[in-house]
Amino acid sequence: MINVNFILLAFIQLFSFVDSQCNIHGPISCNLVPAECLDCSLTTDCIYGEQLLTSCRMFNGSCLTVDKKLVSSFERLYICQYCYQTPFDELACTPNTACRHHQNGNRYKSNCTIADDTQLCLGSRTFYRNIECNWTSGHKKSNGLLISIFFGGLGFDRFYLGHIKEALGKIFSFGGLGIWTLIDSVLIACGYLTPDDGSVYME
Repeated sequence: MINVNFILLAFIQLFSFVDSQCNIHGPISCNLVPAECLDCSLTTDCIYGEQLLTSCRMFNGSCLTVDKKLVSSFERLYICQYCYQTPFDELACTPNTACRHHQNGNRYKSNCTIADDTQLCLGSRTFYRNIECNWTSGHKKSNGLLISIFFGGLGFDRFYLGHIKEALGKIFSFGGLGIWTLIDSVLIACGYLTPDDGSVYME
């Protein structure tokens, strides 16, 4: 048997959470009201990428229209797409410094949300996305290349990138009689020789 009191309590807690998140103090422009504070009539019966106009109602309070009128209901433009289809540069995703660029297909699972809290989209605003492992530990390709060209014979380039064993090998072989030094310079310039910790070069 369904516990009616439990359902009612859960509904009250959910409403209180929404109310606390959307307790906007003072009048703001309707274009700046966060999407979580709105009840909008979004439709899935549309063409992907199509720009549509929908009616929205604020959960709490009112906002200012372009002509400075206080309203609780208004219209807002949105693009016909699910939230997870939003371009990556418009997302806020959790970084992962534990990933390695040369492991797991160079990708990791990240928790993402829409960076612009006023943007409307279909479905959940929070979702997972596989993101390329692009964290950096501060190594620059230009620095690595210069070190390789001028001090590669002493293994300094390998030390800089964290390849300690190979660096010692270059020292005792005098840079592979210059051949190893030349190869490492080319590999660094092409981006094939990267930091040993799995990070990418800093731009």
